[in-house]
Amino acid sequence: MDTIPGTELAGRIGRLQRQLCDAADAEAVVVRQDVDLLYFSGTAQDAWMVIHRDGPPLLLVRRSLERARQESALDRIVPFSSGREIPALLAAHGLGHLRRVGLEFDVLPVEEYTRIGRLFPTMQFVDASPLIRRVRMIKSPYEVERIRAAARIADRMAQRMREALRPGRVELELAAEIEAEGRRHGHQGLVRTRRFNQALHYGHLLSGENGAVASAQDSATGGTGLSPAFGNSVGHRRIQAHEPVVLDYVGVFEGYHADQTRLFTIGALPADMTQAQDACVEILEDALVHLRPGIRAGEVYGRAVALADRRGYADRFMNTGAAQVSFIGHGVGLELDEIPVLARQSDLMLEPGMTLAIEPKIVFPGRGVVGVEDTVLVTTGPPECLTITPRGLVVL
Repeated sequence: MDTIPGTELAGRIGRLQRQLCDAADAEAVVVRQDVDLLYFSGTAQDAWMVIHRDGPPLLLVRRSLERARQESALDRIVPFSSGREIPALLAAHGLGHLRRVGLEFDVLPVEEYTRIGRLFPTMQFVDASPLIRRVRMIKSPYEVERIRAAARIADRMAQRMREALRPGRVELELAAEIEAEGRRHGHQGLVRTRRFNQALHYGHLLSGENGAVASAQDSATGGTGLSPAFGNSVGHRRIQAHEPVVLDYVGVFEGYHADQTRLFTIGALPADMTQAQDACVEILEDALVHLRPGIRAGEVYGRAVALADRRGYADRFMNTGAAQVSFIGHGVGLELDEIPVLARQSDLMLEPGMTLAIEPKIVFPGRGVVGVEDTVLVTTGPPECLTITPRGLVVL
């Protein structure tokens, strides 16, 4: 079993502790969400992780203790069976004095927050989510290698698309083959998102007019889905010749995501769609030229919008009307929707170690969507593209 090395965990915990010292807003952070637990402890078992700004962290595990001890390189791993035991356990490990503690306000359920408040009635709670997300924003070499492996899975799914796409196939049937290919090569079968009500399966496989169907997904594409119960991505539509078929699928390996979009067609696309696809590639490549440390995320977005406008696509770039989104890229890591977001209002400066998915897309109402997406690493020089599938339109 592959586990996260202790040195890797120590680096992550140390960065959060420095953030706590600099912010001076909380003495400690209590981590409850499974992805944040995995990031800081190496295990996603049911646990409370207490990270004080000084000293070693404490991992309190309800279930499964054996798994947590196998998976985590931390020294202090302690069992508990009821939340009522936690105040005494903290006191026994020198953490009974805590008065101001950070919690993951962005993902912690109200019920859980209330329960923690009952356990610690004199404690004040502040939002630790921004600190946690900023620590996770910068990827270590260990993390980048896993994103590379996820990108290889995305490439395998794209290669299978070349082999399996043919006229008359139902989107759902085709998706099953593509997704099975990902699973065969180590895809965990789950794409994790942090935002509320933004569930995603492998991503979006959309053909023809289905690509132009908006949904609740905070994305330039939506799709009908199979029913209102899961109303995005693949549906029951039969794929035809001479229409765009978008494969916007996410490779995932050991929890890490690589987002990639490639465009396919059976026979030639209409000329206006081919031109729009060329524009998307141009916008992506222009963004890569300017993806440098010290550049504001909002500036990258602004350049992309301006270039789309010059090419005549302002009204359909990143969807149309009320469905149009005001970003062209987002951080990726253990979750698909990490920071920074390359969005209109973002003043966040790019830094080496950020991994970003850049995804220019152009929607043709009633006809479909074209676009391209790559996951890239911000370096001290030119960005490095981590996704490896050739960007060109695939005509079968």
